[in-house]
Amino acid sequence: MEVTRSCATSYRVALSFEDGVTRFITCDREQTVADASYRQRINIPLDCRDGACGTCKALCESGEYDGGTYIEDALTAEEAAAGYVLPCSMKPRSDLVLRIAATSELAKTAAATVTGTITGLERVSPSTVSLAVETPQRDEVVFLPGQYVNIGVPGTDQTRSYSFSNAPDDKTLTFLIKLTPGGVMSDYLTRRAEVGDEVTLTGPHGSFFLRQSQQPMLLLAGGTGLAPVLSMVRALRDTGSTRRAHLVYGVTTDDDLVELDTLAELAAEVDGLTWDYCVADPDSSAPNKGFVTTLFDAEHLHGGEVAVYVCGPPPMVEAVRQRIAELGVEPAGFYYEKFTPSGTAAARSDEAESVSAVSEQVASTAEAAVDATGSGDVGAFAVASVVELGTEGRSVVGQDVFPPVPVRPSRQVVVYSAREETATARTIVGQTLWPARDGVGEGGAMPGPGGTLLPALDSRGIAGQSMFPAAEDLTPLVASPSVPSRGAEHRLQREPAAPALITPGRFAGKVVLVTGAAQGIGERTARRISAEGGTVVLADRAELVTELADELTASGCDVVAVTADLETWDGARTVVDQAVARYGRVDVAVHTVGGTIWAKPFEHYSPEEVRREIDRSLYPTLWCCRAVLPTMIEQGGGTIVNVSSVATRGIHRVPYAAAKGGVNAITSALAWEAAPHGIRVVATAPGGTEAPPRRIPRGPEPRSEQEKAWYQAVVDQTTASSLLKRYGTLDEQAAAIAFLASDEASYITATVLPVAGGDLG
Repeated sequence: MEVTRSCATSYRVALSFEDGVTRFITCDREQTVADASYRQRINIPLDCRDGACGTCKALCESGEYDGGTYIEDALTAEEAAAGYVLPCSMKPRSDLVLRIAATSELAKTAAATVTGTITGLERVSPSTVSLAVETPQRDEVVFLPGQYVNIGVPGTDQTRSYSFSNAPDDKTLTFLIKLTPGGVMSDYLTRRAEVGDEVTLTGPHGSFFLRQSQQPMLLLAGGTGLAPVLSMVRALRDTGSTRRAHLVYGVTTDDDLVELDTLAELAAEVDGLTWDYCVADPDSSAPNKGFVTTLFDAEHLHGGEVAVYVCGPPPMVEAVRQRIAELGVEPAGFYYEKFTPSGTAAARSDEAESVSAVSEQVASTAEAAVDATGSGDVGAFAVASVVELGTEGRSVVGQDVFPPVPVRPSRQVVVYSAREETATARTIVGQTLWPARDGVGEGGAMPGPGGTLLPALDSRGIAGQSMFPAAEDLTPLVASPSVPSRGAEHRLQREPAAPALITPGRFAGKVVLVTGAAQGIGERTARRISAEGGTVVLADRAELVTELADELTASGCDVVAVTADLETWDGARTVVDQAVARYGRVDVAVHTVGGTIWAKPFEHYSPEEVRREIDRSLYPTLWCCRAVLPTMIEQGGGTIVNVSSVATRGIHRVPYAAAKGGVNAITSALAWEAAPHGIRVVATAPGGTEAPPRRIPRGPEPRSEQEKAWYQAVVDQTTASSLLKRYGTLDEQAAAIAFLASDEASYITATVLPVAGGDLG
């Protein structure tokens, strides 16, 4: 760590997420980065908040800082020397750039706590229980297939982490739980649990989740690591995906085998899914005896055009990584969730359980053990002896390492290139349980052209992904005087993240027309409504809209693209006519076309430039409202959502302000006329919003120093007028639009909703 002599009291910190989005916060000199981020409503992976778990681990790309106080297990000396930091402990001593181990969408999710009732409790094998829970707050449990939730153990103050095995839209939440002698959840399930018991669930958590893509997949599950994989496959089934996938499931003994009939049924229901299973026990009756690494080959890696998902104990993950490296293939994506191993308490005691149950899903040492010599195939499972923890539960493999205090459950997910040399997770609280292989820690990243990233993690490392793009490939999406633009578009090095926060089925059965759907707010809104079950008509004058339609259609969504010039009456009428011809109606029309072209004082606008601003930001909304209105009147109702702007007041955009003021007037006046026909007319007024570089720009970039200064003045005013002192995101804009467009806003009309961090325009 380094300390600067700067006398500044606050600094700018750029938080660069792995999907290319960069957010800026202001952090005081004596404030941790995590605290500043939280207070400015920008979530980053976080758990302990005191340097104990390593969940928030990030890479400091530039700047000076005081690293703060933390334990070695959370951040090793090697990692600190390589530039890794803990935002929950570090304090800035200059402006900083941090690479955050999560996507920007996932980072905005916040765990919710709900109460549910056990509706199913079945011993599906001698060693495994299937748990089913239903909750009246089901709509608050929005998760991605592969994520997990923390379940409170009834009668105790402890929680345990379990992955969902159900599909994201299923009413019932289901889990597979491995029974462990002396485990707190196992004790409850085998001795006291009954259908009707009340449990609490907090989540979702985790960065191990199914990415939206059409790439083939290799799914590898060990033991109850089958649960998140089942959730992924069920999601493929429910979306009608034709994505090719090969699933391999491995267990230690026949007693651990579960859900074989379910896997066979899913294989019959999901086009392109093949599967196999194995049992490590040589005396097993299974057709395949051995490890999961024996049941996939180069053909399942598709020359590298494959996404690999692995869920199981650390030795299994390491064995899979080594097997892929031996095959000489570097997959497009390698996503894994490893359960931190723990010993099994020899006797029931609160102290022993608080230490041993780091993650009860792998508390069985038969699943989590590895050959201590480091030789042989560390595959799915290797049988080992039970680890005795002692009466106070303060030791690991006989080593007294900490006082009798509770230890937090730890889960982690990492993605890395198969060729990146890394080492296995090999310690618990500093005690080496198995040897390193090719480096320090684990993780690693898909290296860029100029080199590699140093290994990032230990056994309690990042709870997100460590696949970071090269620093020069990240483009800040909001101009910052302290973090200059690098002038290069971000190049994605992994599959795009799925929408992180949706309301499943909210638009089911509705036909939704979205104009301006090729880019920006329109595109993000279309993606969200499609993910929430809507049939979507995508309209734009750019042919890019057909690419989005093809992508969403390939994922099983009902989408059609229409290209038209919406600045004209003929274009607007064509879009509505085609929507009605295909689907018979339009339930919701979202009008997002618009956007400022120039930024300069009014006296510098030519008459032609004024006209172009009005044409761009007023007429598309005016004509589209006129075109869709007769259809909605005839069908007896509908909803129109216009997109205005808070920039009706402010500098250097007078023509644009005039156009958006017109949109506000259209919204208010039309709402009065349309209300008797059951039609709501509403609008959002976005503030400054971060977005990727436009593939088709609205107008010329500022060229002269004067033009750049005029543009920067707009940026500065936008940030200053926001109470949150930041730009918004496309997801935040789409969330507001989706709400107003839905039946949840059925009593809202003639209203313009500012979505601008408190800036009312």
